[in-house]
Amino acid sequence: MNKIKLLALISLMLFLGTTEKSKAAEGDTTSIRVHNAINMNWWGQYNQWGVFPAPGTSYRRINLDFTLGCPPTGCSDWDYTVQVEALHKTGALDSTLESAPLYVINGASPDTIFGNSNAVYEYFFNTTTMSVDSSLAASAWVMIYNDPTDPTLLTDSTFLYEAGFYNYIFNSSGTIIDSVLVGYDTALINVFTPYYDVFEVVERIELARVITPYGGYYNTSWSNTIHFDVTDFADILRDSVEIRAFYGGWSDGFAITLDFHFIEGTPPRTPVNIHTVYNSGPGGFPYGNTSNPIENYLTPKTFNTAANESMAMLRIIPTGHGAGTQNCAEFCQKNYRIKLDGIQQFQQAIWRNDCGLNHLMHQAGTWIYDRANWCPGEKGSIKEHEITGLYTPGNPVTVDMDIDAYTNTVSGQNPNYIMAAQLITYSAPNFSVDASMEEILSPNDDFYYNRFNPICNNPLIAIKNTGSTTLTSATITYGIKGATPSVFNWTGSLDFNKTVQVQLGALDWNSVSNQSEQFYAYISNPNGTADQYAYNDTMYTTVKFPVQHPYSFAVLFKTNSAYTETSWNIKDDLGNTVYTNGILASNTIYRDTVVLSPGCYSFNVNDSGKDGLSFFANSDGTGYVRFVNAFGPGVLQFFEADFGTRFTQNFTVGYLLNEPEIIQESRMQVFPNPSSGDINIDLAYPIAETGDVFIMDAVGKIVFTQHFENEHNPVISADLNHLSGGIYFVRATTEKSNITKRVIIQPAR
Repeated sequence: MNKIKLLALISLMLFLGTTEKSKAAEGDTTSIRVHNAINMNWWGQYNQWGVFPAPGTSYRRINLDFTLGCPPTGCSDWDYTVQVEALHKTGALDSTLESAPLYVINGASPDTIFGNSNAVYEYFFNTTTMSVDSSLAASAWVMIYNDPTDPTLLTDSTFLYEAGFYNYIFNSSGTIIDSVLVGYDTALINVFTPYYDVFEVVERIELARVITPYGGYYNTSWSNTIHFDVTDFADILRDSVEIRAFYGGWSDGFAITLDFHFIEGTPPRTPVNIHTVYNSGPGGFPYGNTSNPIENYLTPKTFNTAANESMAMLRIIPTGHGAGTQNCAEFCQKNYRIKLDGIQQFQQAIWRNDCGLNHLMHQAGTWIYDRANWCPGEKGSIKEHEITGLYTPGNPVTVDMDIDAYTNTVSGQNPNYIMAAQLITYSAPNFSVDASMEEILSPNDDFYYNRFNPICNNPLIAIKNTGSTTLTSATITYGIKGATPSVFNWTGSLDFNKTVQVQLGALDWNSVSNQSEQFYAYISNPNGTADQYAYNDTMYTTVKFPVQHPYSFAVLFKTNSAYTETSWNIKDDLGNTVYTNGILASNTIYRDTVVLSPGCYSFNVNDSGKDGLSFFANSDGTGYVRFVNAFGPGVLQFFEADFGTRFTQNFTVGYLLNEPEIIQESRMQVFPNPSSGDINIDLAYPIAETGDVFIMDAVGKIVFTQHFENEHNPVISADLNHLSGGIYFVRATTEKSNITKRVIIQPAR
């Protein structure tokens, strides 16, 4: 039922005095947008109020869609931290000792105020009338706060004219011949009364963290959404809550949109309490500062637990920043350790080693470099440590964190860890035997999964044990909606609240149509018994199908100077390698013709250096890879050369899931982009063309030009090392087409 209609119906029933009760429907979703394309143009907080559901309704899942887009001025070139926090009113009161003045004048509280209660005039010589004239002296209201029970309460006011200045005496020609001091008739001596300013404690609870991508060449229509599970914060996301997006950037910027989706139902376990263990805020905790060590901040914290808080988890988001000794804390791998009641229970590396697999491939900066638990354009990874069984419900538990010892010796650098750690306690599991469909990784047309989609082979899903009993088997039914379903029998050993990825058997993709479809996956029969909760069993995704290629085509592959790092292969739907590259040499073009039987295939390109065939910040040079016609000219498919660690392109031969991607229009690639000065311009035309390539600066001045004659696939190299850094435009012009691309020049430092 539509949520608005449901609320309206409840209101109407209450108004009519009915005694019938309305119940929320399991599975209904309420979506609430808090930030709506809010432009974050400088370092600081961007707060918006969210009106969330009232208490009383249970939610089995709360999803946060965190969307970044480009503002009208374009996206920033830099990787900045964005934190999303709920400003939770705890109901607890606190106070600060303040001092209230008895008198305030013009917003200030001087020790003594001198003035005149009667009008005072200031004399001056009027050169027009050649006579002495006057005007009222400066005046102000004095606010009086003289309530002994509330020294901040305004009780009276008085109006005073200025005192303590000289009035001049003039002769008939306007010359000053003497002066008279203007005295005062009122002297107010300030008294400062101490008082306690009482306020409600507002706790900052971090929900999500994303580091912005290097967005220098994204256009204003670009956006990217990252998903977070914030179910554990259900009791905080109630009624009116102020949500803070803190932008740690020093330039304009990014636009942020935050959408919360509340799915009604019963969660696997019900959160009871959320305790903040550590929250560094955007400035982070200093790391390596011998006069202010991080141990001053990561101190032991003790929390009381109730008997019904039978389960608990630590949720930690640590990200390292700064460029001190060892390039800490952004580019150094350190570990934290968690102690409970003085005993070490966990050790975790604060590191991500997969930035070269970033879903935002090819950014305008060093996006491929592994970092301290983050990658540009990705979330700060959330670390979850289950501590159930490591404490006694009803008794206090002490949590302590330590990080590897380190000393920074680089002057002017301030390494730090932005740290958010929460202790979340829960009731016992709500189900004993239950399994949920947690995620469909492929097929899925959500851009977050774009590196390995679309597919024409085995679907990949994730299932979760949401029952207290260890999950050892389940039945997974899946397929394209409306087509004959497939069945996969899973076996394993999965503890409560654990997730595992499952690769399913291949579908009969030849039986589906060549348009977008819905894929579904449904889990049932956990441990051979009835599932106790049906509302988390099924998921759907929208499917887009891969391209079809002819049975024979050629792989055109140019190595760069790091030729030993990169390789390619073609595999069939059973994972068998049917083609691969041969022996390679540096900076060489290879053309390998392949002949394939009807079926589904994956084209896989791997780079052991994690820097692809083209990357602006290394000295490997530039390579490329593409599919071209086996017989005659023409490009079938381009592939991004700045791909990081690896990429996969699925395609079909002999049956149609999508139309062949034979180039029927003009296309251009510019790489590397950004570049330190040397770029390649790769053009592809459906027929041989004659034209010119121009490169212009931001004001339209032409800085490079080159002509080409009667070519299908001209590749033009341009040396722009003499140019200053900035944005340039590459334009290829022929009789039949005009193509323009933007390129960023970042001179080597």
